[in-house]
Amino acid sequence: MNFKLVLSSLTFILALFLIFKKEDVAEIQIYKGNIMGTSYNITLQSDVSGEDAHFKAYNILQKVNQEMSTYIDDSLISKVNKADIGKWVKVSQDFLDVLSFATALCKDTRGIYDVSIGKLVNLWGFGPDSVDKQPSTEELSYFSSQVGCNSIETDPTNLSIKKAKDVELDFSSIAKGFALDKVYEFLIKQSYLNSFFIEIGGEIRSTALKSNDQPWKAGIINPIQQEKIIYTFLSSDFNTFALATSGDYRNIRIFDEEELSHTLDTSSGIPTNLAKKSVSVVAENTMKADALATALNAMTLEQAINYADQKQIKALFITESDGQSKIIFSEKLKQVKM
Repeated sequence: MNFKLVLSSLTFILALFLIFKKEDVAEIQIYKGNIMGTSYNITLQSDVSGEDAHFKAYNILQKVNQEMSTYIDDSLISKVNKADIGKWVKVSQDFLDVLSFATALCKDTRGIYDVSIGKLVNLWGFGPDSVDKQPSTEELSYFSSQVGCNSIETDPTNLSIKKAKDVELDFSSIAKGFALDKVYEFLIKQSYLNSFFIEIGGEIRSTALKSNDQPWKAGIINPIQQEKIIYTFLSSDFNTFALATSGDYRNIRIFDEEELSHTLDTSSGIPTNLAKKSVSVVAENTMKADALATALNAMTLEQAINYADQKQIKALFITESDGQSKIIFSEKLKQVKM
């Protein structure tokens, strides 16, 4: 029995609309590249060259990637994952900040969101290594029993962490968002930039407006008809425009003709099949939006809507009904649109 990894070539769920008009005041400069296993786009509006800003922004992305990518053998996260249980490992403040936020969200969602699922991710072939067989019941039972919000212990004073159980970390649900925030923090301090829009693999952070006081636009792809846009966010609708989307259909495995989502049930280690196609979240920073979108996508639709409303999360759910896509707004997002 063979697995087949299906990775769509479309940019993850989000289509980027960059609509520039003649009345735009500053020159449009677009820089593109690849990082963190996906593509990035940095759009700057400035009367002077943005080459230096792009160079420094790329270095920021590289630094985060070197710390948090499981696809790099000597990355910081790989060193943590290879360490023996109970052995303290020195980490950076950035690494500790990401882990601390992820752990807090893990506890708040009662373990539905959990970055200690690295070994389960790898068992299904959603990590760096390919697999040619389905995980055994015994493997899933053991490694899902090790996963938990307290599986990693931290020593903030000494910037150190250690594994309390047989787990590996996977920051794929939060690292891109964190990287965007770091680039945003750098760019916003550059006085010669009138405005900017940055995107990594569909996660987005931007200034509130373009230089002509028009909003930036980000379109959500229809999961069923992926050549079409089902909804468009406007940056001007939010105090901070930090957007992330998580979807069941972008990274899947096919086993015995059954599509398996990359979103895993942390209690069983089995890919979820919860009838949601995608969840988009706007938050005060992209790290939070990234993690929340993943957490909501791992819940049942009812759980996700209730959690979003309880926590006042600006969330957009796309579900499938009778072969058609259906949009559901959280109560907080409804307030924005009123």
